[in-house]
Amino acid sequence: MSKIRNCFAVMSIAGAVFLSGCGAGKPSSESASSDISDKPVTITMSIDQGIDEDFLTQIQEQVQKEHPNITLEYIRPGKGTSLAELVAANQTPDLVLTYNGKVASYRDLGLLYDMTPLLKLHSFDLSRFDSAVLEDAKIASTNDELFGIPISLNFHALYYNKDIFDKYGAPYPTDGMTWDQVLQLAKKVTGMDNGTKYRGFDPGNFIWVSQPLGIAAVDPQTDKASVNNDQWKKVFELVKAFYSIPGNEPIEVPAKDQFLKEKTLAMYTDLSIFNDLELATQNGLNWDVVQYPSYPEKPNIYGNASVNMLMITSTSPHKEQALQVISAAVSDEVQLLSARKGRITPLKDAKFREEFGADREVLKGKNLQGIFKSKPVKYPIASKYRSKAENMVRNKFTEYLKGQVDVNTALAQLDEEINKMIEAESFK
Repeated sequence: MSKIRNCFAVMSIAGAVFLSGCGAGKPSSESASSDISDKPVTITMSIDQGIDEDFLTQIQEQVQKEHPNITLEYIRPGKGTSLAELVAANQTPDLVLTYNGKVASYRDLGLLYDMTPLLKLHSFDLSRFDSAVLEDAKIASTNDELFGIPISLNFHALYYNKDIFDKYGAPYPTDGMTWDQVLQLAKKVTGMDNGTKYRGFDPGNFIWVSQPLGIAAVDPQTDKASVNNDQWKKVFELVKAFYSIPGNEPIEVPAKDQFLKEKTLAMYTDLSIFNDLELATQNGLNWDVVQYPSYPEKPNIYGNASVNMLMITSTSPHKEQALQVISAAVSDEVQLLSARKGRITPLKDAKFREEFGADREVLKGKNLQGIFKSKPVKYPIASKYRSKAENMVRNKFTEYLKGQVDVNTALAQLDEEINKMIEAESFK
């Protein structure tokens, strides 16, 4: 990596070298890219994280507008085109579109490249970004490296079916509700009506309920289980309280389908599901959205907000042109368009929030600003055993929910079982 940096230092022409689109996100005479080769070049980008095709098109169009010499090609996941397969075939892309939780896994592939010297060389303005988002982008760093630039991020929210609330004459959910307030409200909109069973609330992903508390199933510092404590007990008991409302027991149909398709779920927490809501709205779902519920001790905090990032790979022979692509992706033009489509920008200027959702008919008249009243918990540095441990947490919660074990025994067993899993995995 140091050789790469030295190489760029030697090749750089003395004086300021700038990228079109850097700085304030708009080309200017001071940020001309004349010192970067304008010969035709193809920049390949591996899509290693799901993202809207519309957003990819916006980026491609902006690159063509600012840098007509650059052909941006997307490599979508498929047989033979996974990132690991590309690396093995010596077809490593110039850029990787991923999310912050995946970055550490690229270390073994030899892809990580600290962009900091390149960003400084080309006066790339990081002050435009929300500082908390930039910190979340660095979770795989060991020495404050910046391996990727944020281009968008997810959010958590509570969605609700207005027709069900109207049916029961119950007040709609509001911004600023605690989990207990949601619990009490769920009881008012759970029941049978003309042979149809209506459920009041489903939290969706069980693990997301734990995230605002900043807890993990495995301590990343020690790689030991960390579930046998009062925080996890709170989560287990809270979610069971929802499922213990008579008539609100979980059923086989996924909660998301109950909300979007069957229209029998009154309240549902999830990430951004605006694309799904397009079709659901056409099919008669009368919905709105409010701020994600909070714990009293953690007000206005929701779970992990995965940060979508663009990384330049360590092997790319076109790092400067790859940075031009990134610059186009985070330009004010693309980010404003993205915000108007209903995506959260990593840029801190208030205009992006004010314009949020303005170009989507399905979002007209919705309580979109409620989404911004909560902030994500700091993204955790996770153990490599996180995924398996969280699956074990879900399974143990199911045992607890079915009454097969009490909560204290469940957490004690879970601690022991996770540690056994880690021990077994460490010998593989």
